[in-house]
Amino acid sequence: MVHSVAAPAAGHDAADTRLAWRARVAALLFALLVAALAGLVVAFAISARGANRQFTQASLSERQAAVVARIVALAPAGQGPALERALADYRALVAEEVGLARGPTLTREQIRADALVQLARTPGAQMRLEALARTIDGQENGELQAGRRALARAGQRSMVLAGLLAAVALACAACGAWLLWRSNRALAAMVKARTARIAAVDASRRLFFAKVSHELRTPVAAVRSAAEVALDQPDADPHLLRETLGHIVAQAGFLTHRIDELLGLAAADDGRLALASAPFDLGKVVAEAVAAARPYAASVDVAMALAAPACPLPMMGDARWLRQALLAVIENGIKFSPMDSALCVTLMPADGVAEVVIHDRGPGVMEAELPRIFDAYYQTHEGRQRGGSGLGLALARWVAERHGGSVQAANQPDGGCAIRFRLPLQDGAA
Repeated sequence: MVHSVAAPAAGHDAADTRLAWRARVAALLFALLVAALAGLVVAFAISARGANRQFTQASLSERQAAVVARIVALAPAGQGPALERALADYRALVAEEVGLARGPTLTREQIRADALVQLARTPGAQMRLEALARTIDGQENGELQAGRRALARAGQRSMVLAGLLAAVALACAACGAWLLWRSNRALAAMVKARTARIAAVDASRRLFFAKVSHELRTPVAAVRSAAEVALDQPDADPHLLRETLGHIVAQAGFLTHRIDELLGLAAADDGRLALASAPFDLGKVVAEAVAAARPYAASVDVAMALAAPACPLPMMGDARWLRQALLAVIENGIKFSPMDSALCVTLMPADGVAEVVIHDRGPGVMEAELPRIFDAYYQTHEGRQRGGSGLGLALARWVAERHGGSVQAANQPDGGCAIRFRLPLQDGAA
């Protein structure tokens, strides 16, 4: 049996997925760092604005304390231009502070400022004026100290935020550089992998077409040789001519099967078969595959035997391509069967699964080579001697797997090699 196969090139989907996942993680990390940087910028801006307000209020409190000290110094002398100017300055400072922010404290300061001005303009109220001025002076000094402490705390917060901002900015820059490096590296690896894949596909196609050309050349040469022999004998025996035509028909059928396989694979995406799904009788498909191979078997003096149950075996899938897969394995078995031998095809249903066994009487396969006979373009020594495209067993495996089944090869104790299909029947039929 021919032990040459073709298998689809190994995919790189897993590697591409890993690269894409790493890129997404890096992009997410970079986005988080950028978001943290933006948050720190906003926090720093708010902190700086608060510190600026604290500084302005502290400055106003300091100026108010200085003006109130002037009022305290001028109060014993009574009303005069200097006291009036000091009172006017104090009211202006209080108004400026009220413009910054309103609150109960600022309202009380306005009331005290109005009371201070009223006492300054009231004759004989110097004692009360001085006492109120001293009270206000103490409060302003207290506010000044509180403002300075608040300003110091705001400065510390701003310094901490500035440090964090610088650290996150550096982290963003480092992450961005790392992300760019990783992206470039991933892109280079992807380009290298896909270039290697294209090169492998190109080499595979060259090898495939070389093998196909070799396999198709053999039956074409046989057809031409038989036709030339018949034409060179104008008075040939009709029985001999009929036998020659039988050989020509058998080889033409073999060619048709190979061409059907090639056309099917050419129409499939990525070298994989596009199969239909419809109910059919597996027993009928096996019988049709055996019948299609009989002319070729007869042309090389190989008998064929089919053992199958009479009851239908319902199955879902593509009957045409399953028949083509079975036919490819049967024809391989015929090619490697000795003359005057028999090739047996057995169909055995059991427990919702059907087994199709194709047993030839050929030389078999070395045990070390059995695991590899379904590899891409692998051929045993015997297979290389007899030619082949490496298509038949690959087709069998693809079709079996697409139907939810499997196919295996094993040497038999009584000689030859057996290809065993395991296919699921519809609705657990047995």
